[in-house]
Amino acid sequence: MSLRFKKLTLSMFLMGAATLSFAQPVLVKTEQNIEEYKLDNGLRIVLAPNDKENKTFMNTVYFTGSLNDPQGKGGMAHLLEHLAFKGTENIKGDEFQRRLDQYTLSSNASTDYYSTKYTNLIRPESTALAAMIQLEAERMDKLVLQEKYVPTEIDIVKREREIRLDQPFSVLMDQIFKSAYGNQHLGRLPIGDLNELQSINMQELNQFYRTWYTPNNAYMVISGKFDKKQVLKYIDQHFSPIKARPVPKQPEVPELRPEQFKQREFTVAKGSNYAKYNIYLNRAETAKQTALSVTPTLYTLQPSGHLYQGIVEQGIATAVQSTTWLDKDMNMVFMGAVYAPNHDAKKVEQALQTGVEQSKDFNETELNRVKNMTRNAADNIKSNAAALGSRLSDYIVTYSGDWSKYFKDLNDIQQLSVIDANKIYKDFFKAEYRIQGNIIPTPEEQKKAQQLQEVAESKPTLDQQQVNEEPLKDISVYQAEVKQYVKESKKLLNSKEKQIQRGKLNNGIQYALFPTQTRDDKVYSTIALDFGTAETLKHKGELLDLMAYLIMRASTTQSLQQISDKTIEVGGSANVSATGNGLNISISAKKEHFEEYFKYILDVLKNPTFEQTQFDLIKSQSLSSLERPYTEPDTVTGLTFARLVERYEPGDLRYHFEPELAKQQYQTATREQVQELYRRFFKTHRARVAVTGDFKPKTMQALIQQEFADWNTAEPFEHLTSTYIEYPAQKVHALSEQREFGSYLASISMPVGADHPDVPALLVLRHIIGDSQLSSRLAQELREKNALVYGFSASVDFSEWNDVGALSFGANYTAGRSAQVSESIQKVIRELRSKGVTDQEVEAAKASLLKKRVNVLEDDRRIHSMLVSQLERDRDLNYRQERDKALAALTKADIDAVIQKYLKTDLLVEVMSDQYGQPVNQPTLTKK
Repeated sequence: MSLRFKKLTLSMFLMGAATLSFAQPVLVKTEQNIEEYKLDNGLRIVLAPNDKENKTFMNTVYFTGSLNDPQGKGGMAHLLEHLAFKGTENIKGDEFQRRLDQYTLSSNASTDYYSTKYTNLIRPESTALAAMIQLEAERMDKLVLQEKYVPTEIDIVKREREIRLDQPFSVLMDQIFKSAYGNQHLGRLPIGDLNELQSINMQELNQFYRTWYTPNNAYMVISGKFDKKQVLKYIDQHFSPIKARPVPKQPEVPELRPEQFKQREFTVAKGSNYAKYNIYLNRAETAKQTALSVTPTLYTLQPSGHLYQGIVEQGIATAVQSTTWLDKDMNMVFMGAVYAPNHDAKKVEQALQTGVEQSKDFNETELNRVKNMTRNAADNIKSNAAALGSRLSDYIVTYSGDWSKYFKDLNDIQQLSVIDANKIYKDFFKAEYRIQGNIIPTPEEQKKAQQLQEVAESKPTLDQQQVNEEPLKDISVYQAEVKQYVKESKKLLNSKEKQIQRGKLNNGIQYALFPTQTRDDKVYSTIALDFGTAETLKHKGELLDLMAYLIMRASTTQSLQQISDKTIEVGGSANVSATGNGLNISISAKKEHFEEYFKYILDVLKNPTFEQTQFDLIKSQSLSSLERPYTEPDTVTGLTFARLVERYEPGDLRYHFEPELAKQQYQTATREQVQELYRRFFKTHRARVAVTGDFKPKTMQALIQQEFADWNTAEPFEHLTSTYIEYPAQKVHALSEQREFGSYLASISMPVGADHPDVPALLVLRHIIGDSQLSSRLAQELREKNALVYGFSASVDFSEWNDVGALSFGANYTAGRSAQVSESIQKVIRELRSKGVTDQEVEAAKASLLKKRVNVLEDDRRIHSMLVSQLERDRDLNYRQERDKALAALTKADIDAVIQKYLKTDLLVEVMSDQYGQPVNQPTLTKK
């Protein structure tokens, strides 16, 4: 459950059923094909249907957050959110979470100052929707708050708080709000105060739950694909029996005014970055919010943003940033610059102030550019159930249920005049409204090894009891789901495969055309270029990155601004990235513009200028970024682990990222070397092109022939492969700078590639070990029982070309608890080896994996992402059917077999980093 810091609400990117009969939900409002209904008990339901979607977004929003925490009980709303996953009167204990796992694609919750939200992403199946509506009704009225869970959840909240206090910008905001409000209102972290949390008793928790969790204090937002009549019927059935209760008046937050701040500058020394922020704030003036909402884009957009031009292009800092907080309590705009140790901090500060407070006026062209981007963003949000549902939910909270204000705000941006915008900026961006924020790296004295003191065991807050495991449910339910999903997958695969047309040009370039209607009415293209070998590209990794970045910064006929404007005009995007020994090019646009834009971008790619000024800029930025300290726990862990398992020589494309080596390569790089790399390798005939969307296949085939038929190269090509190495167990505890959290990474190498017959069983094993943050094996050991971490990960990676793979684990842990984390993960491995998995775990994992595989196939954009790799492997969609069958056929014995075969602690390589570790020697690098 993640704590989400309150977001901008006006922005650019912008068991059984009850048998009683109740009054039907009443329609009270309609706008933009979105309907709001109300039950007799006061529950409001907002329905935003989209039949093009393949999922349903459900958000249950309660108007209660940390502002409702009683004085001296900071964090009560957030603690209740955690406990709201621990069972109800009818769905007891862990069974509640198991049902969430079963019926959702994902589930989460969040608590901010003003609200608590329970968010679920669901497949649009009647049974799943009915089950989730029942679970949310149970959560609203029948929660069983048990003392036995409270101590662990308080410890987990503490882990969550530590994560927040490890984020420099969050700490900066906390300092600012505490200066304005003290320890009340927005000055109290929604996440809670540990001492106050430990003073909460069960009577207070239950009273808080009964006060605020009531239908007349809640909204349910459902967007995406669903049957409206069915959904309303289920909601009426499960929520109407819940009686309304009186709700106290919400507390009022005093308007935030700059004169409240006696301290006008705040500094946070944490992390590895240098940044300066000018935070302009004043009371909430609604008339100014439309103009202020578009400031981030006007000031920071590349290449036209005034701050970007005045700071980044002048080499004063490496990047500029901006965001806003505009609502009923305040108008706040952040203007910031990220810089490096070799930059002049005073120049950054001065440029930031003059670039905002003395900025030249914006013109019609600049404002219209932003308006077009706003329309494009709104179209993207409209076609995405989760994005639209989240946006409506935020407006419901901020504007007391008025979700339609979102559409009014979008319209107001289109009506905004440049004269009004400039006037508002001159009035708002003043020195008297400015608060300064500085972020600097962790001080050197906090980067030395410290003596680990014995960590006291956390004491229970209430009467801690033994947590009894709930009985496992009948696996036949999961088995039925597995059969259903395999059947659905086969039907989809057969249908989609018939639509796809594959072919090859005379020069060998392959293509796959997938004519279909995408849900956002865009056409997508991916072009994969393969070139060179490990030897011919040795010491050219940084040159490849520079080429990928610069290739679209200008052409012989188009400037960077023209390319940017064309992209906005067509509602599209174009990106080039270096991947191994090759490039990946992504192009998309609204269907009516795609053909024109595709040719436009290819013309840019065929005729780049690699401008000297742009080369100098990106080279300078890259070198400046490499000057940052690499002492944060995550960075130290990643680098140390990569160095431990490294098998290649410096300069090889497969060699891990090494800051000093990268610095050497960038220092010697020249524009002429980038141009030579382009001339030598770019127009390769070893290419694959995939196009998905609403287009005419014959026209697209002819266009591909026209654009690529003459591509050819005599340069040799070989895939970058690797061989399996069995790494014996190692454990390294490295020194990092002082932080609240340490970082853990571990891996077991396996002689298993993507086509190995053991892959399906290993996918199921990974799911059992660590897919769920609440109910998996790692969740139970690391989080629920011992509260060592707030979040963790478990992943598997398999090579496409060799039998090389790895099962990896990651976690951020409370500094000083590295030994307990290591022991917990090894304990999970030992228990799996000694006892194996359960039939219920296997069937539940199979059902979950197959459900997600079906969900992927229902979005043609996700199928598009498969086409290029399928061309390379000479496969079609039917290959997925074989994987589905293999997953469905797995038994407990199969999973137990791969456990014995691969899951071995004597092959576990572990690295952990915190202030209690030891310095680790860096590799010695020699210049080329």
